[in-house]
Amino acid sequence: MSADVKQTVLDRMARRSESFGRSPWTFIDQYLDRHPDLIYFGNGAPAPELYPVERLRAAAESAWSGIDASALDYGELKGYRPLREYIAERMTREGTPVSPERLLLTFGSQQGIDIAARLMLDPGDDLAAEGPTYIGALQAFDAYEPTYHLYPVDVEGLPVDQLVAATRRSGRAPKIIYVIPNYQNPTGQTMSLGRREELVAFAREHGSLIVEDDPYGELWYEQRPPPPLRSLDDQVAYLGTFSKTIAPGLRVGWMVIPENLMSRALMAKEASEISGVRSVTRVVHAAAAGFLDEHVVAAREFYGRRREAVLAALSDAMPPGVIWTAPGGGFFVWVTLPEPLLASDLLPIAADHGVGYLPGRFFYPCAEGEDRSLRLSFSAMPEARLRAGVSRLGAAIAQMMQSL
Repeated sequence: MSADVKQTVLDRMARRSESFGRSPWTFIDQYLDRHPDLIYFGNGAPAPELYPVERLRAAAESAWSGIDASALDYGELKGYRPLREYIAERMTREGTPVSPERLLLTFGSQQGIDIAARLMLDPGDDLAAEGPTYIGALQAFDAYEPTYHLYPVDVEGLPVDQLVAATRRSGRAPKIIYVIPNYQNPTGQTMSLGRREELVAFAREHGSLIVEDDPYGELWYEQRPPPPLRSLDDQVAYLGTFSKTIAPGLRVGWMVIPENLMSRALMAKEASEISGVRSVTRVVHAAAAGFLDEHVVAAREFYGRRREAVLAALSDAMPPGVIWTAPGGGFFVWVTLPEPLLASDLLPIAADHGVGYLPGRFFYPCAEGEDRSLRLSFSAMPEARLRAGVSRLGAAIAQMMQSL
């Protein structure tokens, strides 16, 4: 380049920065002010009514009363040991034996996704996942420039036979297999035990790292999900979080690491944060101990009622040809429109009717996936609003169908 050509910092940004320029929220936000009482199904957070504010306030007072100067220094790279012991005991009690030494605390499960990507991915490396998949995972993985291979989710989860066939054709197995096996975001589907066993066997044969993201596994309704993949093989990296069971603003999660990756995972974690927020992890421990088990039981009943409300409303309001999932837990229903309707084209019409959602294409790399579907989150919305929002959505779909 000629020395007299002036460049700006923007001109010299890293190639990976392009991945930070795509946001589904920019697309969605332009429609959210088109109705004075818009009902928005895009919020995947827990219900604010279930945030244990008083419990956390008391826990903070208790935790700070026991904090001395040493707890405000650097340290605890793996995280506060009593909290790691508490998490390990709960996982072991539920059938997934875990040692506190194999567990590190993270800033939500999102940091765990980033650590796995740092350890495993060079630009162009193969990454397999469910299609569609969690937007935040795509945002984390994008910076490492993988080659994505997404496999369409069905009622049993990721179709492992398609992954096997693709690997045979290409001769290349993915370095990472990212899955949300329980009440998947965004479809709400759950991976069957048979598929879990097949996936673990595939990963073991090919040296692929399964990253098992499990934010919703405790929030089942009628029936407990199958055992975690981590319980089937200790070479699985398991991600858990308190974001859905206590509160997302705490940003406390955990990662169970294969023993042969632990030392490098710790260094990757140290490179990004030096050490965690030591006071917050003490608060979470004080709040969760003696409380969380009972709280989760109440949350299942609470969210189960909201799930029933949204499913009943869909049965009442949807025009012929619209189909949807019926999740056994978690926060999401995946609605698929009849051809040739597209969820992105429907959104402005829906917004005029007073309802918003996330179109399905944003749950694929570069927002370029299947666009006949949309995600409805029912977790944070009262039942009356759920019914009203689904009714408005049905009217918008009917209007679009009549215009064809």
